[in-house]
Amino acid sequence: MKKLLVVLLALTCLSALAFADASIGFGFGRTQFSVASSDSVAGSDIMQGWSGNGNSWPPLPRENLDIAYSSDHAGFHFTGYLNGDVLTWMGIYGSLKLMPDMVTLLIGRFDNDGWDNFRISSPHPIRDVNNNNVGRFNGWGVIIDVAPKDSGFDAAVMYRTDDPMVTPQDTLSRTMINTLVAASYTLPGLLKVTAGSTIGTGPIGAGAVVLGAPNRNIFGRAQLLMIPNLTLWADVRYDGFDQTPAVSNINAEVAAAYDMKPLTIVVAATYGSNDILGTKVNDWAVYPEAYFNMGALTLGLFAGFGGTDIANSGIVIQVEPYIVLNDFNLRVSFDYKTSTATGAISTWEVPVLITWGF
Repeated sequence: MKKLLVVLLALTCLSALAFADASIGFGFGRTQFSVASSDSVAGSDIMQGWSGNGNSWPPLPRENLDIAYSSDHAGFHFTGYLNGDVLTWMGIYGSLKLMPDMVTLLIGRFDNDGWDNFRISSPHPIRDVNNNNVGRFNGWGVIIDVAPKDSGFDAAVMYRTDDPMVTPQDTLSRTMINTLVAASYTLPGLLKVTAGSTIGTGPIGAGAVVLGAPNRNIFGRAQLLMIPNLTLWADVRYDGFDQTPAVSNINAEVAAAYDMKPLTIVVAATYGSNDILGTKVNDWAVYPEAYFNMGALTLGLFAGFGGTDIANSGIVIQVEPYIVLNDFNLRVSFDYKTSTATGAISTWEVPVLITWGF
């Protein structure tokens, strides 16, 4: 009898798993090693290690661990970052599919990389040029997502709280003002539009977000979908009106890529007009890149040009030719950065970057 019960229990578990998706993944998370780096200062040593002379991203090696499970009714997701020998769980949340293929409730922590249904980044292979992460839902809280299947519509609200490990309870008024909202609508093969209002420019705990005095933005975005092999979108965000005293910050980005197989051309351009310590500062940047896929190898060239209207600030110039071993996603490059400002220091670096995972 006991054996029969064990068999029936095993069959029950297997039948449940048959209608669920479970996965585990591990990645090197853009781990980078600087083979050599130095600057233009006379007598400077050539350095080697896990960070370079300011050109590297990320500044330290990072591995990722992802564990996920999803069934017709519920799921969970864990994302851990291993920085050195410290494992930090940045994304820990559960989901309840209150109405499958329509309404989902998510509860937990969506920190650092956040919940990105309404965020977008440039098509650059590794640079992640974005309009300061606008559209990202991040931090601790509850998200209600309404996305009817095949409708092209997606809308979500996040009621964000403070970190329960730091502040288990807070005033209702302080948490009410931290609500995030966004929505998008897609016309297949034509256009996708996104708009919303989110808070802050970075993850909680990084000094960019202060609960009770949020830096709220309003943003809008349009993505063109009608031309095959072309990626083209533009977005703009406005913030500062909830600050004391009120300021007016406007930041915009245009990003494009055209895949001509085997050649791909990518470009992103940003513009900002921001109040910095009571002074309006205008800045701009352009990031062109081209890469040629040869099968086993990819040859590419990334560049960056940017400046501000601050007197004698100069133009920052970055040039980085690279080669990628496609089977291993192993990238070796020569990264050079300089500025036209008087007395500016130039830096160079030979980084090896790997993003392999499973």
